[in-house]
Amino acid sequence: MGTMPERSDKRRLILCLDGTWMNSDKGDDQTSGSRYGTLAPPTNVTRMYRSLQKRGPHGESQIMYYHPGVGSTGGVADSISGGLFGDGVGENIREAYSFIATNYEPGDEIILIGFSRGAFTARGVAALIDAVGLLNSEGLNMLYPIFKDVENMHNPDYKDKFPYTPFPDKFRRSDAAADYKKRLFDLTRVSHEGIPITVRCVAVWETVGSLALALDEDRTSFAPAVWERPNDVRTDLRQVWFCGAHSNVGGGLRDQELANVSMAWMMDQLTSIGVTFYDNTIDIMWEKNMRFFFKYPDGAPPPKKERDHHRLRWAHRRVYDDHYPVRPWALGEIVQPDTGVYRLAGKTTRTPGQYHRVDPKTGLPTPYFLKNTNERVHSSVRVRLDLGGLGYDDEEHYKCRALLKKGLWEPCLIRTVISYSREAHNAHRDEIETDSLEGERWGWVYRGPKENSPPQEILMEEPLGPWQNRLLSMSKGMYTPMHLLSGTVPWDFESNE
Repeated sequence: MGTMPERSDKRRLILCLDGTWMNSDKGDDQTSGSRYGTLAPPTNVTRMYRSLQKRGPHGESQIMYYHPGVGSTGGVADSISGGLFGDGVGENIREAYSFIATNYEPGDEIILIGFSRGAFTARGVAALIDAVGLLNSEGLNMLYPIFKDVENMHNPDYKDKFPYTPFPDKFRRSDAAADYKKRLFDLTRVSHEGIPITVRCVAVWETVGSLALALDEDRTSFAPAVWERPNDVRTDLRQVWFCGAHSNVGGGLRDQELANVSMAWMMDQLTSIGVTFYDNTIDIMWEKNMRFFFKYPDGAPPPKKERDHHRLRWAHRRVYDDHYPVRPWALGEIVQPDTGVYRLAGKTTRTPGQYHRVDPKTGLPTPYFLKNTNERVHSSVRVRLDLGGLGYDDEEHYKCRALLKKGLWEPCLIRTVISYSREAHNAHRDEIETDSLEGERWGWVYRGPKENSPPQEILMEEPLGPWQNRLLSMSKGMYTPMHLLSGTVPWDFESNE
């Protein structure tokens, strides 16, 4: 039995903000089709919240806060308005911000975790802290008008209902944002020992899209909000594209196999900055999904449509026969989103590496590509394609239109000339800290029209960290994704038909 870590004065405030209609307290899955109560599948945010240890390896406190998603806590009207229009997002930002401002002690680390509109909430909280610092108790009494001021700083049509709160003549100067923060000084804490109070990490799935991004989400209303890093900023920005649609990547579906892949990736990212999880987290995730596959070998009931057609194998024959009914790493079902009202806006294939800047005043895209996005593609994408995985609802072979449509991107072995630090993904300090990647690595090379060539013409494949390797190693058999990634097995498969 392990010894308890010694206590430390260091603390982490970890806020877990769930997605639209997602609430860890609502335990009954109304869509299960069972006559008995069925536990609702949790999102990655809920699973991460429940897998965090109270203390880190050096005794540092991890203080957790969970907030349910918009549209999840009221009745039908609240569910509709919160889900469709995002009503309640501003309130959620203020509640999460208030928790931080009330509980923050000098030297605390602030970590924000979110999915879907919870990811948008996380980004909103980070932006509010950047804009005003942390309000003290007197300042929190004026949080609502301060929040509205920050929200509408660039809105020329804004009608201020509180023109004299927290002070008059708010937006007279050209440097209104800097001037506003300066004038709030007596109501805020903006630094600790001369260092500005900042957010240590924003870890999100699908801000309606950022950091962990869904390649196969095609609802226009779910367009991703990809980040870019200014040249003079040293923020460690990591944005990785995964197989699946919105909830495949963020979790909350009954088949959590693809969500497990992105969950393990996010655990590696957070572990790299000291966040501590229970050691058996990955084992529990795998075992729960394995039980699901044995209970429902042909997919989760009830079927969204009658499947009278011949069911396709979810992998090439040898892999399928070796693992059935448990789908190994990267081969979980991609579920077609069926929220009809969101479909009114139509479909749009996502475009990794090719997103444009948005005018902050109008919200409209500009002709200029985002730069320094550090976008990568997760290796599970290539594995799914190579193993003969399936597309939406297992109805066709996986085409990965976001990368392969019109031949825009091609997977290639790319010769590398530098070493890549593995410390950022190292879950256990006694393991090797760096891994030389000189030689060849997989990446996706842009092959589209030169006139539309993006700034980043190669999207490198994301290396696996320790938590991800642990998940990958659980796909046991003669023919596994691990063998494909390592190149130790000659892949000579029969047709998947």
